[in-house]
Amino acid sequence: MSRIPRNYIKTSFFHVITQGINKSYIFKRAEDIKYYIKIMYQLTKEQEIKVIGYCIMSNHAHMLIETEEIKELSKYMQRLNTKYGKYYNKKYNRVGYVFRDRYRAQGIYTEKYLYNCLRYIYNNPVKAGICKNAEDYPYSNYKKIDGELDEDYTFIDIEDDDKNIGEIIKKFLKENEMELTDLKREKRKLKELVIILKKQYNISLRNIAKELHMGRETIRKLYDE
Repeated sequence: MSRIPRNYIKTSFFHVITQGINKSYIFKRAEDIKYYIKIMYQLTKEQEIKVIGYCIMSNHAHMLIETEEIKELSKYMQRLNTKYGKYYNKKYNRVGYVFRDRYRAQGIYTEKYLYNCLRYIYNNPVKAGICKNAEDYPYSNYKKIDGELDEDYTFIDIEDDDKNIGEIIKKFLKENEMELTDLKREKRKLKELVIILKKQYNISLRNIAKELHMGRETIRKLYDE
């Protein structure tokens, strides 16, 4: 079974490590790694999962994943590794397990730990002597993410400083003579509230979604429209 910290519920960020059984190579060729990355992203479209960072090595993979539901992470990793395992066994004419202990997941609880985790993930090939710089390794998203982390990763809720988001929402509802259930049906008003919370109070979309009991992607799409 996957190894998940008991206090995982306090975070939505996880450093996930998956390794080949007996530390064997499970990504023998570039096409194998590319296939794993392909299905890694394909499955995020079907579940409430966001892959923030990744680095795929020959016998293991590192991922920094964001999800509001721990069950989604378990389901996602099971599907990802099962699908790749079938591909690998068929391609190399073998049977049996491909991955060791399915995967391990370590919760991340501070912004500093988040960035340290990303550095650790991206520096894996450097430490292994494969390349001199993290940006030179082709099987990570280092170049895509470098310098592009937005303020959603400031861990406002984890630091227990949510700027009284609940009171702001109550005030907005009162001023507009609405209930929360009405707000969810009024897309224009909901978007207005999200913009106020995000731009005026610098509250993360993750926190907004949590307080409104809505999916983060729903809130993000509404905000980006």
